[in-house]
Parts: sequence; C-alpha cells; structure tokens
Amino acid sequence: MKTVKILLSSLALMALTAANAGHYDNNYEYAQVINVQTVYETYQVPQNRRVCTNDNRSNRYSSRRGNGGGAVIGGIIGGLIGNRFGKGHGRDAATAAGILAGAAIGSNAKRNNYNNGRHCYTKTEYYNEQRIAGYDVSYDYNGRTYQTRLQNHPGDRLRVQVSVQVAEY
Repeated sequence: MKTVKILLSSLALMALTAANAGHYDNNYEYAQVINVQTVYETYQVPQNRRVCTNDNRSNRYSSRRGNGGGAVIGGIIGGLIGNRFGKGHGRDAATAAGILAGAAIGSNAKRNNYNNGRHCYTKTEYYNEQRIAGYDVSYDYNGRTYQTRLQNHPGDRLRVQVSVQVAEY
C-alpha cells in the first residue's frame, strides 16, 4: 500500500513538471510600460428616422382637380352594380345612381391618397461615433524606450520577445 502511494505521488510530480515545462520559454521577458495613449477612430453611423410634413400645395392641387381616370372607371363599375337592381324604370334609375356614385368615389380616390396633405418618408441621417482603434504604448526594456500599437490595453508590464542575432561573422 505504501509503495502504491509513493508511485502515484511520483507520477503526479512528473506530470506537473512536464506540464510546466511546456509553458516555460526563455525567449520572453517583461518590459515596464511607461505610457499608454488610447487611439480613437471616427465612424459615421446611419440612423433612419421617419419625417412627416404637411404639404398644403398638394392638398390644394388635389382639391381643385379631380381624378378623371378614376371617375370614368368608378362610373363604369358603379353603373354595372346599379344595373343589377330594380326592374324597368327602377333599373334605369339604379344604373344612373350607380354611375354617379361610382364616378364620385373614383374621382376622390386620388385625393384620399394624400392623407389630407400629410406626406411621410424615411430619412437616413449620419452621426459620428468615436470607437477605440487601439493603444499607442511606450515601454522601457533594458534602459531603452520603445513604442508600439496594440489592440488591447497592456497594463503595467508588457511581455516582449527577445532574440539574439550575430552582428558580425
């Protein structure tokens, strides 16, 4: 039983050591962040809004002038409907009444579409919005100051990759 515990403990220690060995890389060090400036970009954002106006000119125009095509079509339809009712002279009277009623309704059809002079439409307006584009970062590494632009705020220190190259051979 004691040997099993020692064996399991040894395996656990080896697994922990192997896991940490993969995360250690001697090519990285940390530099001290000196200054961080937020960089903004301006975007134009569209916004739709409904605009309604009272257009009295179109209302006056439509009240002066009827809809001729609508009156003709309305008169024909009204006459056909009126002809279905009554007998003899009653049918003639119903047809005439249908023609007059249909013509009046057809003539006013265009005016009713103006909604009493009120005209509504959708207008797209643009407004400016500031968004964070990144961060200009100044940092100190081994007594020298460097600058870079990062996508995320680095905090107080910045991980840097160090590589050594032969200058002469």
